[in-house]
Amino acid sequence: MQRDDAAGRAEQETAYRRGWQQGFTEATDILLRLMELGYDRRKIRQLVAIYEDHFVSEWRNNGDLEQREPFPPFNIERLEEIAAAHRGYDWLRNSP
Repeated sequence: MQRDDAAGRAEQETAYRRGWQQGFTEATDILLRLMELGYDRRKIRQLVAIYEDHFVSEWRNNGDLEQREPFPPFNIERLEEIAAAHRGYDWLRNSP
C-alpha cells in the first residue's frame, strides 16, 4: 500500500514538473516574441492577461485531460481586438 502511494505521488510530481516546464517554455517564447516585435512591458502585461483570461483558462478548465492538447494559439491580432473591446484591461497599460 505504501509503495503504491509513493509511486502515485512520484507520478503526480513528475506530471506537475513536466507541465510546469512546458508552460514556462511557452510563456518565455510568447514574451520574447512580443519583445522582438517591439511591445513595451505594460502592453505585454495586458496581452498576456487577456490570453490567460480568454484562452488559457478555457483550455485549462474545459480541455480533454485524457490527452495532451497543445496550448491555445497566441494570436496577437485577436488579443488586440479583445483589448479594444474590453476596456477592463486598460489599467495594466498604466501600472508601473
